[in-house]
Amino acid sequence: MAPGRRHVNILAPMEADPARIEAARRLLTEAPGEAIDRLAALGARLLGAAHAEVSLFTDEQVPLTPPAPKRPSAAAASAATFADHTPELGDGIAAYLGAPIEVAGHRVGVLCVYDEQEFTWTEHDRDVLRELAAAVGAELERGSLAAELEDSTARLDLGFAAADIGSFDWDLTTDALHFDARLCELFGYTPETWQPHIRSFSVRLHPEDRARTEAAINKAIESCGDYEADYRVVHPDGGIRWVAARGRVLCGVDGKPARMLGAAYDTTAVHSGAERLGRVLETMSTAFLTLDLDWRFTYVNGAAERMLGHSREDLVGQELWVLFPELRNSEAETRFRAALKTGDEAGFEHYHPTLDVWFDVRAIPSGDGLSVYFHDITGRVRAEQDAARLAGEREDALAASGAATGRLQILSGASARLAGTLEAEEILAILSDFVLNGFGSAVVIALQDRLIRDLEGKETSSAGSGFRIAHTVNADEALRDRFLPVGALAAAAVQEQPASTFDASLGDRPALTLPLVSRGRMLGALIVLDPPHTALDRRVLIELAARAGVALDNAILYGSERRLALTLQRSLLPAGLPEREGIALAARYLPGTGGRDVGGDFYIAHPLEDDRLLLVIGDVMGHGAQAAARMGQLRSVLAAYAYDGDPPDRVLAHLSVRAPALLDLPMATVLASVYDPADRRLTFSLAGHLPPLIAAPGQDPHFVAALPGPPLGTQVGDYERHVTTLPPDATLVFYTDGLIEERDRAIDVGMERLRQALVGVDLGPDDVADHLLTALDREHGGEDDIALLVMRA
Repeated sequence: MAPGRRHVNILAPMEADPARIEAARRLLTEAPGEAIDRLAALGARLLGAAHAEVSLFTDEQVPLTPPAPKRPSAAAASAATFADHTPELGDGIAAYLGAPIEVAGHRVGVLCVYDEQEFTWTEHDRDVLRELAAAVGAELERGSLAAELEDSTARLDLGFAAADIGSFDWDLTTDALHFDARLCELFGYTPETWQPHIRSFSVRLHPEDRARTEAAINKAIESCGDYEADYRVVHPDGGIRWVAARGRVLCGVDGKPARMLGAAYDTTAVHSGAERLGRVLETMSTAFLTLDLDWRFTYVNGAAERMLGHSREDLVGQELWVLFPELRNSEAETRFRAALKTGDEAGFEHYHPTLDVWFDVRAIPSGDGLSVYFHDITGRVRAEQDAARLAGEREDALAASGAATGRLQILSGASARLAGTLEAEEILAILSDFVLNGFGSAVVIALQDRLIRDLEGKETSSAGSGFRIAHTVNADEALRDRFLPVGALAAAAVQEQPASTFDASLGDRPALTLPLVSRGRMLGALIVLDPPHTALDRRVLIELAARAGVALDNAILYGSERRLALTLQRSLLPAGLPEREGIALAARYLPGTGGRDVGGDFYIAHPLEDDRLLLVIGDVMGHGAQAAARMGQLRSVLAAYAYDGDPPDRVLAHLSVRAPALLDLPMATVLASVYDPADRRLTFSLAGHLPPLIAAPGQDPHFVAALPGPPLGTQVGDYERHVTTLPPDATLVFYTDGLIEERDRAIDVGMERLRQALVGVDLGPDDVADHLLTALDREHGGEDDIALLVMRA
């Protein structure tokens, strides 16, 4: 509509119908065009009037045709006609006839004709004008729908481009196939080499994926249903890309399949990550397998194959309870089902009667099923059983001996402490405390060099067998140098002796060396200076060394897997934060202390145009490599939408539509925002996430009141756009629920603790982040992952 064509409000009595006003405004999204002018002119000619006019009525009158002489009087008459009133003709208007325009059940405007000469209008004239008014309404509706379709197509194309998604259209009757530019590139075609036929798709399919993909296509065509496939395409240069495709078959009027429409996107990075993770899992000495929600094996690593005595080909796809019926009604079944039901990790020891093996089992639930780690502890359990039996026999024989009872109590206490930790340094300290409690005057603990480097988080170039001192008590440096002959340690391991004594050339002070062994591997040795001489005391020391070896092996394995998880997680988070004058940013990520898997918490701080900043924090449900892949996809698509200029509410609305199908996202909470330093305005929207916290000098910290929309992946939803202005020198805090949640208290309590932690605090973002973690007892992490993003502006 051209500037200056709106009139003053003359429709106050009719403004109480918001649905009608919205219907009229919708028709104004597209310029009326020549068709409206022609229909109005046709009305004037057919009825013999000098002038005709089309007007829409929102909360004011909006003329769609050029104004004519004496228009003020005609405008008043048009408004009266719209309101079903008899028009009063003003000066200069002798004849007037109007007909309401109705669209979608709402009266939205008037088509009128008028003249300076008097006319007597017939019923035929009124019918003609009403027919023309209906034609005007249809033309206005057509133009509005065309504009909406064009906008929707543009938004869809932008969304596909941002997510790097291509579309296809296959005519099933002619086999003509259309790929957009993104799909052509993904399949390795150029505009010159692309041929619009289904053969262009088939020829690029990887031979190993052809039968499976064609079966999925045929199934969708036969049922006129949905199509879903993941396959590889082979480029002319031999390069291979993974593609995920989703589509739907449309039937013609005869009910037969006519077209398949769909979209596809590149999943090579996800598959590459999964393959890398698979290689890591294959090198693990711990057995690992995954079960889906129907208790079917979905993955088995090499260690699990060996321990279970079945190949992965025999296991994958089969039901756990069918292959291993002896597990029915066992503790393993009870613990597995409880883990899936509660979502809590389960750890226990289990005896498998068929295999005659004891396993240490850890089961971790997720939305897709259960991940199970287990390793053979038969040697340790039987050693404990032998020790218990020996202790029982000796307890009977030495019932009157208070010394024997005390020794057994000390061993029992030390064993419980060793079993209760996965920290290697703590295990060595427990071992030393025990020895110095009446079993020796000094302790030196030596470990294989590669194990010490692994505990320090350093890469190990080879599996060398050299030894280094890892822990000492009451042994100065000179004593240690004389006290650790590496040759003696190696000899003890080779001869498979449980313990050996030897003179370390320290005069008359004897030394006892006890190997630290687990799963047939020598990890190191415990060396005791001035050891006891009685057979009972030495047997107790031998038993303690055996238990310490198993505990140390478990701690080393746990530490290695946890470092791997941390490396994977941090590689998916931003390497740095943007720098802007007058703005300081800090971020923290802490993994959950309860598990080894990669988590789904993330944050984004990305510069946009006009010095604005994109600030996002979120939490993808689940753990493990799949949650990390989903988190990486979600971060990329969020940033792409926002960088294209969409506000936060529209970004989340786009994602709510596409999250289940294109991102394979079960559920995620997100706080998406854009900060504009020019006017200090923070615009944000919430998808099931907790609100931002703002603290400003001289004011109490407060959470911004905002109603969240549904989490992504749960339903398609609309999201409210919230706007707040940051005071000068304000601190803005985004956080995930791992920072504030506790199992035994409501989340409101955690939020209030967070707010109180910022009262009176005037620090930079880095210090604020550290202060909050300390104040909430999270400086070493919590049970769940924690992401924290702090801005000072």
